[in-house]
Amino acid sequence: MIGKTNYIVTSLSLLLVSTLTADAQTTIDDGMQYKRSSLAVINIRHPKYAYNKEIEFVLSTTSGPERFNDHTLKVRSVIFSNEKKDQEDNIRMFIDQNQLGRRLVSKWFDHTKNSGFDMNLVRERGLYNASAADLALAANSVRGHALLEDAGENLIGNTYVMFNDIRYVDRSTTWNTIKEIAMAVTAIAAGVVTGNADVMALMADKNVAGASTNWLYGSLTDNIKGFAVNMTSYLYRLKWDTKTADEFYNLYYTDNNNIDQNKIAAYNKSNIFEMEYVGKIENKSSTTVLSGVKTNEELIKKVLVRTLDQNLADLQHEFEDFRIKAPLLSAEPIRVQIGMKEDVTDKSKFEVLEVITDEKGCTKYKRAGVIKPVAGKIWDNRFMAVEEGAENASLGFTTFEKVSGGDFYPGMLIREIR
Repeated sequence: MIGKTNYIVTSLSLLLVSTLTADAQTTIDDGMQYKRSSLAVINIRHPKYAYNKEIEFVLSTTSGPERFNDHTLKVRSVIFSNEKKDQEDNIRMFIDQNQLGRRLVSKWFDHTKNSGFDMNLVRERGLYNASAADLALAANSVRGHALLEDAGENLIGNTYVMFNDIRYVDRSTTWNTIKEIAMAVTAIAAGVVTGNADVMALMADKNVAGASTNWLYGSLTDNIKGFAVNMTSYLYRLKWDTKTADEFYNLYYTDNNNIDQNKIAAYNKSNIFEMEYVGKIENKSSTTVLSGVKTNEELIKKVLVRTLDQNLADLQHEFEDFRIKAPLLSAEPIRVQIGMKEDVTDKSKFEVLEVITDEKGCTKYKRAGVIKPVAGKIWDNRFMAVEEGAENASLGFTTFEKVSGGDFYPGMLIREIR
């Protein structure tokens, strides 16, 4: 359905935009693995806006959010033919006409158009061993049924897509050359509403890429020092309830060792996988500290990444199910590798969770206590905080103090509470 109505989707743009930048200091020890939510990010592009190409290029060089499983899809960005400020209607049309929910499910079970399904990714992200993840167990054992329930509650049901609408804020310092190039792309794309839209969009991108990005590697120019963006993030969640799971496993699931082509055909036409709207957050980029910034690319990246981080943090503040978990590095003192990037302040509070397994083998979380950050010991882990010489940028963790609870131990998880 892509290209049929009012949008153009390109596969050249990189899907996953950065909210967290991994480095040696932020690597979680293998012994502290835990089940994470899965996240895909799709950019809404605005070719008629100045710096559209630069924004997209810079985002393509950043790494993905380290506290989410990367659920990247082939559809990586979208251009809508109208310029509405509120994009909910455009996004909903895109989701429905392109069966985005089914695409997310296909990735979970490594399904292509003609292949069967497997449990490898479920096993990997669910931290199950190979035998426990064999779907055949589901028909004959309590643990097999529990695995599917656990995968639904803690894995597949926590699959999110975040659409980021990023628009350059024109402060009357726009580089005219870049604006003219962006307008040229718009002129090409505007005529492509039917037919092979993907090819035309790719051609436009290739024609402009070299002309519009070479200057990024140079020293800071005066007209980029005030670079700012407005960013609205729309969050959607894959609906994976008991009814949906039962239909999938009973009507469509067929493994690669004994493929049932009728089930594959039925799945490829199915429309039972819904996407639920969670909410949206809008932020304007804050004033950028130029300390440590040497190139135009670094400045644009700093603005984009920090605004993305803030939107992600705000979404987590607002919506409980989307809140990330992070493991305790130590219990005496209490230390965790989160900080200002996650919008941790001295007024924040977190519950400490003990991971338990019920009688069927399903993972559950039990509150063991409450902690709060110690003032003056909150890690500044924002993008380029070290380069700008920010206070507490070299801590490597935030130190907490106990508000309530018993004994804690490394590996327990924390989750923000309001």
